[in-house]
Amino acid sequence: VNASVRQVESIKLIERQIGLRRLPKNLREIAELRLNYPDESLKELGEMLTPAVGKSGVNHRLRRIEKIADEIINEGK
Repeated sequence: VNASVRQVESIKLIERQIGLRRLPKNLREIAELRLNYPDESLKELGEMLTPAVGKSGVNHRLRRIEKIADEIINEGK
């Protein structure tokens, strides 16, 4: 649950600062799913994508999103 909350916060930060449209398509898709389904597991999110993506693929994309959010925060310092 902590990871999901952190991911949603990162996605909302990106949305406010640069907009989700600036993300690559694969990251934007998982970001939108995480916002719409904050309680779903990584496996379940991956199954909602077309084509489906495995749990590790979803985790990798969400980590990239968190890294982008961290870079935005660090730029503001």
